[in-house]
Amino acid sequence: MQNPYEAEQIHDIVREGLAQVLGTDADEITPDATLVGDLGAESLDLVEFRFEMETKLGVALPKSNVLDQLATALGGSERLYDERGGITELAAEVLRRSAFGYSPEQVHAGLRPYEVAAAATSAHWAAFTHAIFDHLPENCTECGADKAELAVSGKAVCAGCGAALEAATGDEVMAEGVRAALAALGEAQPVG
Repeated sequence: MQNPYEAEQIHDIVREGLAQVLGTDADEITPDATLVGDLGAESLDLVEFRFEMETKLGVALPKSNVLDQLATALGGSERLYDERGGITELAAEVLRRSAFGYSPEQVHAGLRPYEVAAAATSAHWAAFTHAIFDHLPENCTECGADKAELAVSGKAVCAGCGAALEAATGDEVMAEGVRAALAALGEAQPVG
């Protein structure tokens, strides 16, 4: 099924959710403002934000991060970090190719993992959340229809019968993206 959301709709929902959690106005949450550095979000704020988004949209955001998924895909983390603990160019390139949409200025080799997390913006979370809705089932399991729409609640439902639609989880979408990035980069992945 086609994603029933426009990218800007998701970004507005993400900005409103962040504003609610951070106690600020949504207009202050610009696409390039980092959640941690610019907006002052703390780890508990991000947990609350995640819960709000999952509840409002009916999706499962990722429990892991791209670097964890990359380590799993490569069968270990040896190629992810340099001798100082910064990320390698391979890790940076996979992050840039991820659904979060980091730019080369935001994520580059040498950054420490906490600096990668601190680079996240509302636009990154909106892009990733929108990508989750690109992973709706092809057909409704209830009636077989192939079109999705938004219910009054704001959740994705089958346009044929109104049944709630379950997208792939954030972790599944992230793992798929890591595998696709590695394949595009010509990186072999372990079997099994």
